[in-house]
Amino acid sequence: MLTLQGLEKRFGALAALSGIDLEVPAGEILGIIGPNGSGKTTLLNAVTGVYPPSAGRIAFGGADITGWKGHRIARLGLARTFQNIRLFPTMTVFQNVWAAQHARTPGGLLGLLRSRPRPGGGDTRRVEAALEQVGLLASREVLARHLPLPARRRLEIARALVVDARLVLLDEPAGGMTPAETADMARVIREVVAPGRTCVVIEHKMALITGVCTRLCVLDFGRKIAEGHPDEVLDRAEVREVYLGGVDASDA
Repeated sequence: MLTLQGLEKRFGALAALSGIDLEVPAGEILGIIGPNGSGKTTLLNAVTGVYPPSAGRIAFGGADITGWKGHRIARLGLARTFQNIRLFPTMTVFQNVWAAQHARTPGGLLGLLRSRPRPGGGDTRRVEAALEQVGLLASREVLARHLPLPARRRLEIARALVVDARLVLLDEPAGGMTPAETADMARVIREVVAPGRTCVVIEHKMALITGVCTRLCVLDFGRKIAEGHPDEVLDRAEVREVYLGGVDASDA
């Protein structure tokens, strides 16, 4: 589903990513972990066209998308959420998900926003189905800015679901949440996002990572230092040292 070969991203003299090789098979839930500044979000930004890579190759679903703009990549069936939530705060829950369909609409975002949702129409039904999946259908007329944090993060996920993405990239989906809220987000990822899709999850919370991911990739200073089954990766001394400060992963 996703292949990275020798991926590099430099900002002047700073190498944010250095020679990343990674394959994500269809149907997998891959976790990407590492300390702050290790290159995790930069990797997602390179994959989604926010930053053009400085070197290397990115392939999605067999297509070479290296250097493509974000809107072209989105049309292939790739969606993401953001560490810093990016909703339209003065729009309703329904409108936020409605607007997410712009990549698949001939008139783009402006054309979509000028159109009126038709009760019972195909686009409306897709929005309602996505909201129901994440438990927000009853809040459809609430302004996004009035939602609590867990609901705002679920709203971002609904925007990824409505476009029928084949690959969903989640950037710290449980950021700022309590343990109970984190457990519920893990359930949403397992039961709603993952079925029929491929997922890449960036997260610092080990309870979520070990609860949903089938494989881990560990970054440090822009380099991949470990990859494999979560239990095996988190037991490696070099991973404990750079990510957990040398403590046992089970204590995190």
